[in-house]
Amino acid sequence: MLKVEYDNLASTDIVKELHTHGLIIVKCNKQLTLEEFKNIKLGKPLIAKRHTLDDERIVQYVSDKGAFGSGDVDWHNDWSYGSGNYFGTMLYNYKNGHLSATDFVDMRHAYETYQDKDYLQSTTGNYFPPKDLHETHFTPRMLKIIEKAKVSRKFAHTHHITGDTVMYISPGTLQDEIDVSELVKHCEQYKYEHNWQDHDILIYDNLRYMHRRNAFEGERELWRTQFWV
Repeated sequence: MLKVEYDNLASTDIVKELHTHGLIIVKCNKQLTLEEFKNIKLGKPLIAKRHTLDDERIVQYVSDKGAFGSGDVDWHNDWSYGSGNYFGTMLYNYKNGHLSATDFVDMRHAYETYQDKDYLQSTTGNYFPPKDLHETHFTPRMLKIIEKAKVSRKFAHTHHITGDTVMYISPGTLQDEIDVSELVKHCEQYKYEHNWQDHDILIYDNLRYMHRRNAFEGERELWRTQFWV
């Protein structure tokens, strides 16, 4: 994990640091405009279909009225059900992020410390969006494309950029009847709980880190971009 000041972003090779640290906390002392947030360019953006703030459909709003609503969000890796190796996510605390912390686990460390690596290397998970997101986040065409892709990944997943082996289980989107409760318990030993401060920005390697959050009450809005490297 690395902490960086927003004013130093222009002089920091964020993508290189992300490869090294996996999770970057950017401390910002002002409210960003949508354009200022979009100008933090980290790679090829993933185009979103719903809950977007801009004409290019790059920035999503994750809020009580937008993506994921206000309920619990289980441990997961973003876009686990998508083909290819989508890489990273950036979240910005636009309003009231403090209403629910976001938890992260470094899955490289989780893999390194798990004893039964043979099990991880021999087990494959299949991934699909959870049913409660089908109507609010996906078009029928998108779901058909995802279903046709039949995305699967081994629990011992090789990172396509760093070459590191990470544990990849994404419990919230795992479709198989595989009991991963023991693995989740192991991972939660290494949980980092991020209690949002005003204007915080989090950038994370989506293959190396899984994350979650609890339900909340009130108006809370994060901005999100996702990117390929």
